[in-house]
Amino acid sequence: MPLKRILFLLCIFPLCGFCLPVIYTNQVAYDAAGPKLALIGVEKKLNAGAVFKITDAGNLKTVYVNKLKGPLKVEEWDKNRMFYQADFSAFFKSGSYKVSIQIDGKDYFSYDFKIGDQELARQTIPALLHYFRKQRANTAAEWAADQQVQLFGSDQKVDLRGGWCDASGDVSKYFSHLAYANFMSPQQIPLVTWSLINTAETIPKLIRSMNLQDSIDSEALWGADYLMRSLSDQGYFYMTVFSYFNKDPNARRVVGLHANSVTTDEYQCAFREGAGMAIAALARVSGWKKQGTFRSSEYLQAAEKAFAHVLVNNKKYTDDGKDNIIDDYCALLAATELWIATDSLFYKNEARKRAKKLQHRLSPEGYFIADDGKRPFWHASDAGLPLVALSRYLKKENDPTLRASIQMTIKKSIRHQLKINAEVENPFGYARQIINTDGKIKSSFFIPHKNETGWWWQGENARLASLAAAVLEGNRALGGKNGAWFKSPYSGFAWNQLDWILGKNPYSVCFMYQMGKKNVPYMQSSFGHGSEKGGISNGITGKDGFDDGGGIDFKEHAAGNEWRWTEQWLPHAAWFLNAVTSLSAEDPVQAKQKPFRIIAIAEKGGHHLEYSMAAKKWLNELAAENNFTIDYVQDTRLFTDQFLQQYQLFIQLDYPPYAWKPDAMEAFKKYIIEGRGSWIGFHHATLLGDFDGYGLWPWFSDFMGGIRFKNYIPAFADGLVKTEQFSHPVMKNIPAKFQIEKEEWYTYDRSPRSNVEVLASVDEGSYRPASAIRMGDHPVIWSNPSMRAKNVYIFMGHSPDLFKNQIYTQIFRNAIFWALGTEAK
Repeated sequence: MPLKRILFLLCIFPLCGFCLPVIYTNQVAYDAAGPKLALIGVEKKLNAGAVFKITDAGNLKTVYVNKLKGPLKVEEWDKNRMFYQADFSAFFKSGSYKVSIQIDGKDYFSYDFKIGDQELARQTIPALLHYFRKQRANTAAEWAADQQVQLFGSDQKVDLRGGWCDASGDVSKYFSHLAYANFMSPQQIPLVTWSLINTAETIPKLIRSMNLQDSIDSEALWGADYLMRSLSDQGYFYMTVFSYFNKDPNARRVVGLHANSVTTDEYQCAFREGAGMAIAALARVSGWKKQGTFRSSEYLQAAEKAFAHVLVNNKKYTDDGKDNIIDDYCALLAATELWIATDSLFYKNEARKRAKKLQHRLSPEGYFIADDGKRPFWHASDAGLPLVALSRYLKKENDPTLRASIQMTIKKSIRHQLKINAEVENPFGYARQIINTDGKIKSSFFIPHKNETGWWWQGENARLASLAAAVLEGNRALGGKNGAWFKSPYSGFAWNQLDWILGKNPYSVCFMYQMGKKNVPYMQSSFGHGSEKGGISNGITGKDGFDDGGGIDFKEHAAGNEWRWTEQWLPHAAWFLNAVTSLSAEDPVQAKQKPFRIIAIAEKGGHHLEYSMAAKKWLNELAAENNFTIDYVQDTRLFTDQFLQQYQLFIQLDYPPYAWKPDAMEAFKKYIIEGRGSWIGFHHATLLGDFDGYGLWPWFSDFMGGIRFKNYIPAFADGLVKTEQFSHPVMKNIPAKFQIEKEEWYTYDRSPRSNVEVLASVDEGSYRPASAIRMGDHPVIWSNPSMRAKNVYIFMGHSPDLFKNQIYTQIFRNAIFWALGTEAK
């Protein structure tokens, strides 16, 4: 190993025998219904079974306890540091909290964070809008200079007032600033404009609830008006108003840029150089029927004019005279928004052409190819834009064959992303990528520092947020529903990227300024601009000096080069806005009601494990089709009033009514007696008596009809079940008799019939093989109407083959939707 890499590994974290544990969290907010993950970083392994706690930030009382998972390492970053994962996704209560852990008798606490309904959006969208407003290039000096800014190499002057300053250290205004590098062109002001429009259209209810409607409309139209002024008479967009990092506003010029800020007269935008996004933004905002300086009809006319011009001249404006993947996804988004705005066959065909080209760039492995050869597509800011563009296209495309084909492309791309994320230990869930370096194609955490720009590399927070948005939008394009997807790998991936930006990273830095607890230093710029609340800094990179982007680095001071890590940049904020918008987007069902939450408990092992595993698979599929989520637990120690109140339904899958802690017993009793939720129990839930050193739970026995377990058929028997209450919703569409195979029919000391409502019973004379183990009147499905909670006990629950029995699964479905007070789809 090279000496500099060895020294780096020794210095990245404070690796010593006296290092304290570090708790890494999102320092701002988690959504109550979403995944919630923290990490514990330590230098030595924790004891087996170590737990973490969620504590109230106000009084430090424990509100949730769960086991840690791990440890995991990132060998490339640090060979000694170990990370344990603290998953508190099952905790939903709104409030301010800390993660805590006790090691060697000492308590350690994280920074505070909030949990709440759409809390991430509620905390960050106002801050992002504040940032954009403060980035407006609208000081008196800028406004006057930009009204007559000179074209490079010409005496001609144009009015390019408005727009936003690019970064906390750069007051220039860019459509795209790395055009000469061909494969790394970022989308800048046009992306911000489209993103604001997208948020306003996608989550209008949430925007109104935060009193942000006027603010976001104003900001979006401010961007649209700048795009209008940037459109030349010929039909191309001016790419850059460059400040030359000069405090004199009259030094500004309209330019094209080469490496090291060499300016040229190549300021005409190709699709990939901001033109595609600008057209998309103007076409989309034209549908608002609102106006800034210009009318909505003018926005649409400008979009059509620009599309026609760039379509003919695109290869002339690109620096290498060729289309590449960035042209494809930007032109696709432009054509799609024009198709939506006009319903024109021309734009429909153009969108389909670009979608097909983009599809063909997907490699067999699942990553996109950037050129006409083998260069993998990797991008420091817009890595998710191919899928965002394809997902937006699917909102208009209704041809079933084309839709299915595009959906398969999206699915393959997302699966590949999840695959490379998992190919190494990756406790932070950081989005890895396929890069090319020194003639080799490989997967990597960070972009290579030796690349086509010759000099440019920086933190990749925009890339992370763009991939979060891509996976979220891709999931919806595939037909995913929020109620199920929150428990999916897609959701976990997306949240990991946003959590990283907000502090759950190896440096515990929240890169959104004046949010969280630990920010980068303030950066000052010209005309009173600089770091602003809500702005997002570049972030973490590969190790400085490693051409391939290997290792990890973050510097607050670097002899003038600290901008690579600490400078705020428009695309970071724009992509974060898109991602949090996608998180908060309502499905049609969700617009009417929140997702139901279900808790299911099953034993850790034993001879009922196969049944429980089959049940979990079946339940997850049902959840994916309907508006509910399920959390699974294997013991009762989590059960408190606060924990159970998060759930509308408690499913007891083959879990016995003994060995419960007293607090858990009391919380469950309240849940049932007071009707705080509903209950469905199976099989082992009536194993009532003296077992494993535990006595009978009298209350649970009464709940089940005053019974005690007596015997069972150990050799199993088929039996014929008779429906008794056809009108009960649990027995809807169930025949008068149905067969159950290979069941170990329990008997009790008495029939529960006098204390419960019997819905079905087994005919003991139908047992095959015949058995002498009988109880006479033998109910197998019943409900206890004396409890306020809706409840039903279904005895059958031993064999996993029950989930091949359509009548059995129909009863299970009926029970769930009756208990939830809704209907299945």
